[in-house]
Amino acid sequence: MTSLGTIPALRDLPPDRLADLGRRARPARFAAGDTLRRPGDRASDVVFLLTGTVVATHDTASGGEVWPARWTGPAIADKPAVLSGEPSPTGLRAITAATAGLLPAAGFLRLLHDEPQVRAHVLAALARDALAGRRELLHAVTLPAVARIASCLLDQDPQRRTAWPGTQDELARVLGLSRVTVNRALSRLTRAAAIQLTPGGITVTDRTRLAAFTAPGIR
Repeated sequence: MTSLGTIPALRDLPPDRLADLGRRARPARFAAGDTLRRPGDRASDVVFLLTGTVVATHDTASGGEVWPARWTGPAIADKPAVLSGEPSPTGLRAITAATAGLLPAAGFLRLLHDEPQVRAHVLAALARDALAGRRELLHAVTLPAVARIASCLLDQDPQRRTAWPGTQDELARVLGLSRVTVNRALSRLTRAAAIQLTPGGITVTDRTRLAAFTAPGIR
């Protein structure tokens, strides 16, 4: 599975080590909506996500669903669930068609032990994710919906034409907001000419105007 080399954490592995990893990782394909893991299950395999998008899922008390994390290939999906060895409070689901290599958790741990560059990359990614999660929690507690959405869009890769390629419902699930709240906030940002809603998703048209909505006091 030579395409494993597209995953940033594995990019610098020697060719023979990468080839060996490819032989041990089981190829897998998922359709949109397929469940990779249910909440409460242990992560028996690490998911080397090659293409597509998967999300962590959690059901709310009101019968809704939130997506506290999201990965688009090439990437390693849900590393904490694998490394903890404990039942995960969140499930894992493909929201687009996806391809992946599945490596048993023990094999992933050996890889981290044997390959310092992979270990360093994974640790740095975990640190970034932890800080991002801390920031998102602070935003959820302290910011109104329009500011949270503006901040989320600003955090996306500015080189991408479409800042959010998904639907408004998907954005609501990622942020833990209602669909109505997201729709109202996006309408406000659109009227301010900060964003544009397109068939392909949400495009940032003016980052300065969008950033103004994250300022303290914005409601």
